[in-house]
Amino acid sequence: MTDRNQTRRITELGIGDFESADALKRRQDDLRERLKASIWFRNRSKALAQCTTSHCGSAKCLEVCAFANWRRRLEEIPAAYQLIKKTNGPLYEVRVVRGIWARPIGDLWKVSIAAAKQLNRRALDNVYIPELVAFGTFKVSVAPEHMEPHWICEIHQIVAEAEKTDLEKAFFTSVSREKYDSSVGITKVENIGQTISDVLTADLKGWQHPLWPDGSPAKPKKAHREEFYQWLLSLSLGERMIRYGCDRYLNRLNKKPRTVHAKIHKPRPNPIWLIPYMFGEREQPLRGFSKDQKR
Repeated sequence: MTDRNQTRRITELGIGDFESADALKRRQDDLRERLKASIWFRNRSKALAQCTTSHCGSAKCLEVCAFANWRRRLEEIPAAYQLIKKTNGPLYEVRVVRGIWARPIGDLWKVSIAAAKQLNRRALDNVYIPELVAFGTFKVSVAPEHMEPHWICEIHQIVAEAEKTDLEKAFFTSVSREKYDSSVGITKVENIGQTISDVLTADLKGWQHPLWPDGSPAKPKKAHREEFYQWLLSLSLGERMIRYGCDRYLNRLNKKPRTVHAKIHKPRPNPIWLIPYMFGEREQPLRGFSKDQKR
């Protein structure tokens, strides 16, 4: 299928803000401008300059390339839409932010995507629904201006076949002593096509709280974009993708129900050999009387 036909399919799904070729070129030019001082990036810069919506200038697509991510989303959005249509249960948009994932400005390279994926997988496993499917993206954003400057990391995904109460039990945590705040936003999906596009978009933006989506996010500065591009250079294409209950092509997996084993607590033994020495089991002398004096 040609890019033109795929773009037409995207439009039919009700997605109105899909990037144009001009917007992709501006982002690609900004990438090359921010990293032009990097000696290691110079060889890749020539290849990225030749990338277009229909041509890849590199031998292997890179996560940092705007055109590579555009082509990947062009293929994944229709596949994700077909996956959602095959589900029968409720559909929710889930945003999970953990304070332990956050990193100060300058330490973005220390972010662990594997740790975030592991936490997400364990949370969804605890729902105990074999038909549950989820897909999304691990995203990093610039913290709002009223907060201490740092990178906010979150998992933005769509979860199908699970009730909201089950997701709240799986993702909500008690108050912790982390330096940065954690938050969870769970909302019902109204526009499937647009929500899929939003979930799979992973460009650098200012962070917005899930409970206040109409707030004014911070605008990333040149230094933020430079650090963000350097971090993407260390990632392989699609490494930020989150999948649960489906394969890399967003085909549903047949999973067996998880066996729940009841945990039987071992009864505490009764120390009967200590009964003679327990309080109240032997006669005690009254205070103020000698042992030989009668009570």
